[in-house]
Amino acid sequence: MAQNQTTFVNQKLVFLGNSKEKYDLVDLLRSEAMLLGKGTFGSSYKAELENGKIVFVKRLKDCCLVQEEFKKKIQELAKLSNHHESLLPLRAYYYSKDEKLLVFDHMPMSSLASLLHINGETKRSQLTWKVRTRIAYGVARGLEFLHAQGPSVCHGNIRSSNVLLTNSFDAHLSDHGLFRLFMSNPTLSLNGGYQAPEVGYAYDISKKSDVYSFGVLLLEILTGNAPLDAIDKNKGIDLPSWVRIMFQEKPIIDVFDKNMVQNYQEFGDQIVQLLELAICCTFKNPTKRPSIIAVANQIERTCNFKS
Repeated sequence: MAQNQTTFVNQKLVFLGNSKEKYDLVDLLRSEAMLLGKGTFGSSYKAELENGKIVFVKRLKDCCLVQEEFKKKIQELAKLSNHHESLLPLRAYYYSKDEKLLVFDHMPMSSLASLLHINGETKRSQLTWKVRTRIAYGVARGLEFLHAQGPSVCHGNIRSSNVLLTNSFDAHLSDHGLFRLFMSNPTLSLNGGYQAPEVGYAYDISKKSDVYSFGVLLLEILTGNAPLDAIDKNKGIDLPSWVRIMFQEKPIIDVFDKNMVQNYQEFGDQIVQLLELAICCTFKNPTKRPSIIAVANQIERTCNFKS
């Protein structure tokens, strides 16, 4: 990660939990790093250290918290991330006035967004119906866990670029709760293709807005289309509106990703039921959206998963 090292004072990572890692900030700065994307809360990198270890690094932008408040919130997020298999473990952080970094485990298959929209048809063809439903189910269960931790605990930034995958396509959600680091920033707008209509800023996020975002993600999985701002700013489509128009005007099979058409004869009932579920999740009225536990249970029943 080639950065101006004078920006980084003290040059010490703070490791979380019982980590026994043997690298530090200077190792990150020397690493071979690849920019994975720029998101709502900052830029993401894949960093390969000199010892061969690969980590996932988030460089935060516009975070105004003082150090003690930042430390407290990060420790809370780390505690949650290490207690559910569908959340990406947060391993370390760096804090200074001008730079704030978060270090996570690296997932070898990168993100769902890259498979759907960036890496071409060969990679996309790996996303069979069974793989897609397992990813959706894993994300839903991760959200269910978060929502069970308290009335104010939400994810806040559900999107396909934050769904990271193992080689066996197990889903791990990143960025959970990071919106809490930006509650005091009145200039950070969260408008975008995944956010519910009632969300404009970090303090608007709720469990019901998480359900809306999950619904958009589920539509993305079903259609293969990128929501607004999923990959590039001001690119993509208003996916909930597009699906509703298609649902009314076109044969239903035209809604779905063409890579799934071959699965339609065998899994057509499941595909249509999950489409209907995604539409319910993206109702404009928050009170009409189901809870995430109802969503996860519906996916489980529809796709014959075992909890």
